[in-house]
Amino acid sequence: MSKKLLLNFVLIAALVFALTGCKAAQQSAMNAKTTLSSVAVVSFAVNNYGAFGSNGAINPALLDSVMPQLLKKTEAILGEKVVVKPAASFVADQGYRELSIGQAKSGLFTPKIDGNVLPSFSEKRNDIVKGVLQAETAKQLCQRLGVDAVVLVYSEWGIDSGKFVPTMKALTKNCFAMYSKDGRKLFYARKDMRGAKVIGGAFAGIHINEDTIDQWVDAYSKSAEIILKKHI
Repeated sequence: MSKKLLLNFVLIAALVFALTGCKAAQQSAMNAKTTLSSVAVVSFAVNNYGAFGSNGAINPALLDSVMPQLLKKTEAILGEKVVVKPAASFVADQGYRELSIGQAKSGLFTPKIDGNVLPSFSEKRNDIVKGVLQAETAKQLCQRLGVDAVVLVYSEWGIDSGKFVPTMKALTKNCFAMYSKDGRKLFYARKDMRGAKVIGGAFAGIHINEDTIDQWVDAYSKSAEIILKKHI
């Protein structure tokens, strides 16, 4: 066999292998959709983002006040596709909490339900952003909660300034991860979304209050709708 023919053969074999791998991955995702019947949101963190690690412009008390709303909205979106075990039903469960590291890293906001905060599953901020969960922990969580999969959410809230028109809008960067009861990561996806309304300008200041916090809530909710409905 000539070198040219051998090279062509190798290239064709590599292409077939790559296509087979893609098809297998697609089939795995399809199987996850068809077999998934119940889920639980086990972790939810919002970062009040400021430049260079500083706190953002949103009042912490205001952000805390909308955290339960964000969790319920996420569960409602999931509930349109599968059965959801509400976080309110297990947030105080000792077995569930023992699988976590406890309270989320300082600077992150989490939903509080009847005095219990939804815990975190990583000390490392980058792992929280990326929705990293150990396979064995995912298995134990699913078994403990009696669900087919668990969901982790991270959302970063900041302010976006217009490029040509000096206006300010809410900005959310939203990350979602899901793990199955056999420890597999079913998906990880990110969707950035801006609020629809102007909340300030270059010379008018930025107005963040009870009347404008819905711009972050709505932007997050739209992202959750897009990502979760796509993957479930």
